[in-house]
Amino acid sequence: MTETLTFKTLGPGPIYSKISIWLPQLIHEAGLRGETLIEGKTFNECRIQGPAVIVPVSGCSFDGCALGASDGDMRNLMFQPLGPAKITGAIAFRNCRFERCDFLGVGYTGAADFLDQLRSLDGGPAPGAFA
Repeated sequence: MTETLTFKTLGPGPIYSKISIWLPQLIHEAGLRGETLIEGKTFNECRIQGPAVIVPVSGCSFDGCALGASDGDMRNLMFQPLGPAKITGAIAFRNCRFERCDFLGVGYTGAADFLDQLRSLDGGPAPGAFA
């Protein structure tokens, strides 16, 4: 017997509040709308789930978020880009706000300054903004 897995459509936002968001579904729905990244969205008290790697390309903030189980070292959640101009395979976010969200199974990559700021956190609540 074959089972079909279905998901309730997340929709275009721009505000998502108190829901569980599977990142592959979020970027898939964006792609169906012709979008190549997630832009101008607010995520309020959401559970953001992978497996996925995200790259906040600019203007993103993470306020009061639990960024994931880092086992005491945020580097466990980070991937350093090796190419000088492009990151392939990561889900890009621009001008998005994450407020009191819980991230599960999510890795982070991006510019050196973003990774430096992320490295200083402990994986718990992360006040402040990353540009």
